[in-house]
Amino acid sequence: MSETYRWQSSEGQALLNNIIRKRVPQWTDGLKDGQSKVVTRILDGEKVLWIAATGEGKSAAFQVPVLVHEELRRDPELCPGFVAKEKPIGIVVTPTKGLATNIVRYMLIFLFFIN
Repeated sequence: MSETYRWQSSEGQALLNNIIRKRVPQWTDGLKDGQSKVVTRILDGEKVLWIAATGEGKSAAFQVPVLVHEELRRDPELCPGFVAKEKPIGIVVTPTKGLATNIVRYMLIFLFFIN
């Protein structure tokens, strides 16, 4: 049986960076430090509460884990030490309908550009 890695490990961070470079090439600098820390914790199954200012990339924190699981599901040999969810989903709770509309609009744009 192969070893299972943690996303917060150096191997996990390297794989995350490779997936971001492949799937979101317009993010030339990759994830911001805060985003990377949050995303790897989420991918490791930890509960996360992240409070950040507007523009800090909170949306990426719930979009990228789904994207990563989709990529690993499409190509399980990408890194056998990491397990992908069969049907990854993200649930987002927002305080206003306007914010929810904005999140959906930007997610659709994001999906258009990465596919």
